[in-house]
Amino acid sequence: MTTQPVTVNAFRSHLIVATICVGSARYKVFQVFFGHDGSLFVSFPYFRHRIGILAAATSPGNGQNTSNVDLQVGGKIASHDVKYSHHPDGRAHFSQTGKVRTEIKRQSTPLNTYRGHMFSVLIQGVEGFDRANERKDFGTSPKRTTLAFEVENSVVPEAVKFAGFWYELSTLPLGANPPSMVGPQFNAITPAGKHQNGFLVASPYDNARHVLFIACEPIPRLGAEPETLIFYGGFDPRETMDDVTRAAGFLAFVYPAANGDELKAKLGTIDLSQ
Repeated sequence: MTTQPVTVNAFRSHLIVATICVGSARYKVFQVFFGHDGSLFVSFPYFRHRIGILAAATSPGNGQNTSNVDLQVGGKIASHDVKYSHHPDGRAHFSQTGKVRTEIKRQSTPLNTYRGHMFSVLIQGVEGFDRANERKDFGTSPKRTTLAFEVENSVVPEAVKFAGFWYELSTLPLGANPPSMVGPQFNAITPAGKHQNGFLVASPYDNARHVLFIACEPIPRLGAEPETLIFYGGFDPRETMDDVTRAAGFLAFVYPAANGDELKAKLGTIDLSQ
């Protein structure tokens, strides 16, 4: 039995902008871009709240599939938006040139062996994000591509989750009978048989051997704050994350930080200037 080759098409721009369409409005949520060395970056310049709590966190190995993690444990306050970086050797951290110190960091999995869920972005209250410009924030080019995610039936969701999945081309979840060509719009099939709709993006540089699949779905309300931005990524190896009996590390942030000034005095800050 021979396997027919599959041609994979991905958006390969220097900057990817993820937007969410809600009703007649569209909002910019985050950016994705790549370094010459293959590094992956996710940035968040569009959220209006600038005081957040960031941490290299640990979920307990308590035998449960879900657990509550307190970001105050080992956490710090930042007064600026930050950028998530995941380097080829697995180093992962939050930073922002000239604004915050690179203190919230950890060792994750090298990109050449990474497979599957890489990060999640959870948002609540789309009005807290910049509105998209219908002339500038539209279409695709080698310089910039805008991804337009839509909420089913244009209903305003309680909250929205974006998830990024990292795959070497041969490991894309294509199902039992893959077509001869896929992407940039892509329907992934999870091991549980769930369909996830989204887009494939990749580094514009010639050394690219992987694609990032970004999916989006509505989720239940995140909490009491009317506008919230949550990120988590930089995970331990998948076998550790999937083993509920083992403690597992990752990076996370929440904006805005409730009682930010009080927490800054208690936890300290990674701001470069006070």
